[in-house]
Amino acid sequence: MNWVEPSAEELAALRADPLLFEQELDVRPEVAQALETTLGFRAGRAHWRTQAGTLYAIELGDFGRGMPSMAIVYGFWPRFEPRPLNDTEIDEDLADFCLWMADACDGLDLAEVRQTLQFAMPSRQA
Repeated sequence: MNWVEPSAEELAALRADPLLFEQELDVRPEVAQALETTLGFRAGRAHWRTQAGTLYAIELGDFGRGMPSMAIVYGFWPRFEPRPLNDTEIDEDLADFCLWMADACDGLDLAEVRQTLQFAMPSRQA
């Protein structure tokens, strides 16, 4: 993952589009705690940029349970434009994120995620 700190000016010109939402992250405490350890925060937002230059973010929320309680993944597009029509690129980017997450988090099996992606995206070689 290519973690970045976008400038306030860049973010002001972009629209955050929620793509994935997990409202019960703490049901899998090992995953929630691994994300907190890996990202370095219990509540907050970390951005990454793909090789194609697309900006994404993961946001964790803590609802007082001692670990991240929810997570949202955002894609960022030009403020007044719709989501890019090339959903394949977004799918590929999210698949890469899923693989990163499975590798980074205890409680997730990287082989299972790869197999799931092969069923969901037959053209992809995970």
